[in-house]
Amino acid sequence: MGGFCCKTSAKEPKKLVYSWVERKHLDPADYVMENLNGCTAYKSPGSIGGQQFVIRNCQDSNIYLLDHTSSVTVDDCQRCTIVIGPTKQSVFVRDTIDSTVVVACDQFRVRDCASLKISLFCSTQPVIESSRELQFSCYQFYYNQLADQFVKANLNIWNNNWRTVYDYTWNEGDNWTVNEEPIIVELSDQLNKYGITSESNKSIVPLTKCNQQSEENCFVAFGYETEASRFVQALQSHVI
Repeated sequence: MGGFCCKTSAKEPKKLVYSWVERKHLDPADYVMENLNGCTAYKSPGSIGGQQFVIRNCQDSNIYLLDHTSSVTVDDCQRCTIVIGPTKQSVFVRDTIDSTVVVACDQFRVRDCASLKISLFCSTQPVIESSRELQFSCYQFYYNQLADQFVKANLNIWNNNWRTVYDYTWNEGDNWTVNEEPIIVELSDQLNKYGITSESNKSIVPLTKCNQQSEENCFVAFGYETEASRFVQALQSHVI
């Protein structure tokens, strides 16, 4: 009686890789700008990568976050220009005065602020509280990576509620106004390599006005968002 045997090679069990092992180490200091005075500071595209960010206690400075974030808080800043890239959730500005803020986000809130110029894209109704002398205008901005960052932040350029401000302290006076003319932001030459500009003819967000009423109206439908963007750009180029 004979017999035979065959040699088999046992497969090694698949190695489990956990999310906290794959996640790269994050240094909290990379996501904070604070105590700046009289200087220009910026975060380049890809340097934030959808993380939270904090700006606080800055004076007479120009601050640019040229990347998408999850949320941003701005606290205790004076006489600053602050540009914030597409933000998936909320931007909260507190205790800030005499500054210009350029921001695109899902939710926008201002509390205890004064004398702010705000160039805004907001998917929901902006909210202010205990603030005065706020001037809102439609977000008009561009840099080379901005369109892709809007997508990563889940922001739709056609859904901008910049002018529908809700004031929790409306009974304290006329705390805010809207300006149909876009805010022109002075930009550092250091940013030229990113193609950055606040000129309306390059903005990826359509310019919308406060008064939408007109004696003449037309309805135009598009199959794709890119077609709508090209139509708006062509229309703007022919406006006298």
